[in-house]
Amino acid sequence: MTDRLLGTIELLQVQMDVIKHRGVGYDPAGILRVDEALIGSDGMLGKTASGWVVDAHHAAHPASRAGGRRPLSIGFTGHYSLMEARFGEAPRGVAGENIVVTYGGRVTEEDLAGGLVVRSSDGDLELTGARVAAPCAEFTSFLLRLPTVLTKQELGDDVVFLDDGMRGFVLDTAGIGGHHTIRVGDEVWVRSG
Repeated sequence: MTDRLLGTIELLQVQMDVIKHRGVGYDPAGILRVDEALIGSDGMLGKTASGWVVDAHHAAHPASRAGGRRPLSIGFTGHYSLMEARFGEAPRGVAGENIVVTYGGRVTEEDLAGGLVVRSSDGDLELTGARVAAPCAEFTSFLLRLPTVLTKQELGDDVVFLDDGMRGFVLDTAGIGGHHTIRVGDEVWVRSG
């Protein structure tokens, strides 16, 4: 297996609160950017000046989203450029991914099939099992700046555009032993056979 540099971590963030309200709307106000994160088998914690914040998808969060089944997510700057070209303004990180990597192209699930390695000063963190973070009607309606949430059928090609990893990928953390610190600026490598 060989490793290829994909890019560096441009931003890290935690969802402090629910940002998707089914059928009602999408509000990114619950997203908090951090410079350092702690990744373990249950998900991610973000370090702030006043302490650690538990991500809403972490198994230990009191109102855990997805019951710990979506413990970590990743997106790419190239995807944001494509979203901006289609929808207008799409600030990096607005889709709620925990990690956004500086990479100018399009990344597919197949590209990530061999896994990812985050190289930090504390060692390597191996991440596997990337699967597409399915687009939702709430996020798509938000990007279109609609006053209400339309159904996926009504959104048609716009929701399809956000599929296949455009909105990001969910990563498996179950096999992570212990906790690993990652930081903005750390390198992200992709494994390929």
